[in-house]
Amino acid sequence: MISQLTRIQVYVEPKNLAVVDEIAKEIKIKRSQIIRDVVASVVNSYVKTAQLLKIDKINNLKTWLELKGAEESKLKDLGLRVDEIYNATT
Repeated sequence: MISQLTRIQVYVEPKNLAVVDEIAKEIKIKRSQIIRDVVASVVNSYVKTAQLLKIDKINNLKTWLELKGAEESKLKDLGLRVDEIYNATT
């Protein structure tokens, strides 16, 4: 159970509100609970995105540059022929 809630006002597009109301009716929960759940889910996604943005880009780039040339192909046009090569193996 949530110990403390803060009341806010938000504007929601009518079509989205209609979907929320339909879901609330179908699964027998309150509209406000659906909105709280959606906010929590989106916040969690944004937190993960923010964490990814904080990754040390210099070290990450260094790792990718170290992998450059790790696999040399005799087919210089491999990237251009990927569909042809894929279709030949299926």
